[in-house]
Amino acid sequence: MHKRLIERLEVYYNKNKSESVYFYPLALLYFKSKQNDKAYQILIDGLQRYPRYALALVLIGRILIEEGNYDAAVAYLETAANIQKTNIKALELLAESYEHLGKTKEAVDVYEKLLKIEEKEQYKDKLLKLSQMVQPPEEDVEKIVEEMDSESDIPKIELEEAEETEEEEEATITLAKLYEKQGYIEDAIDVYKKILKKEPDNEEAKEALNRLLVEDENEKED
Repeated sequence: MHKRLIERLEVYYNKNKSESVYFYPLALLYFKSKQNDKAYQILIDGLQRYPRYALALVLIGRILIEEGNYDAAVAYLETAANIQKTNIKALELLAESYEHLGKTKEAVDVYEKLLKIEEKEQYKDKLLKLSQMVQPPEEDVEKIVEEMDSESDIPKIELEEAEETEEEEEATITLAKLYEKQGYIEDAIDVYKKILKKEPDNEEAKEALNRLLVEDENEKED
């Protein structure tokens, strides 16, 4: 069945590639058919046109995790989680990646977010295990988790696929590069500026921002 669907989607997508969002379902079928290379390439192509497509960013993260490339996966998953802050799959994969990279504190932060969205035992277990690695020994971690469970003032978060507003979106190098590839230079410049406001010593952001400002100025002079 996957083969027939892939063939039909390939025909449609190739005819409408410049404006079609069908790259994602086609990539998903490739992924389910164990054709990760094809899935990855079509996702990269599609994200150049739709850099805020959270589902596509998450799928790239899954592919990279399967390959053991957790560093690269984190970049895409962080961007997806910033665009859709209640995207459970993005957060789960991000926490998993942080664990594999030994970034325990970051993993704890993500599991705390997941627990506020949905009270699952697996999140509680992970939080307890990881918190013991970063909290002082005298801390009663189990008591902390029990208190979190009993807090009545934590607002319930409705799970929505709708994208967050631009103001709520966190700036990342990956997002800036996607904007630049799509041709949204002003947006890319704004993202790099936001990154440098938080991280003044980020050399990659400095170099990219200076390059784009020079190119932008040259275009205006022409």
